[in-house]
Amino acid sequence: MWDLSVEVFDGFANETFKMHAIVFCTINDFSAYGNLSRYSVKGHKACPIGEKDTASQQLKHERKRVYLLHQRFLRSHHPYRRMKKSL
Repeated sequence: MWDLSVEVFDGFANETFKMHAIVFCTINDFSAYGNLSRYSVKGHKACPIGEKDTASQQLKHERKRVYLLHQRFLRSHHPYRRMKKSL
């Protein structure tokens, strides 16, 4: 968005200027993040942060992709490692 500009009229200064815009901060879900950043959030490399280290697998009888080994980034004694029911 920063590369594009729009001519805007400033009524107070009685002149026009080129306005540039950026998105500074957003809070959104993952699919909205993909739309906003034009990043593909589906498929083999869906995670933009760990892109090359993302381990994904297509389920055999489903049209669903699952992402495995997501806990490998946690410390060995992190509480999330003991949450077996949430997996």
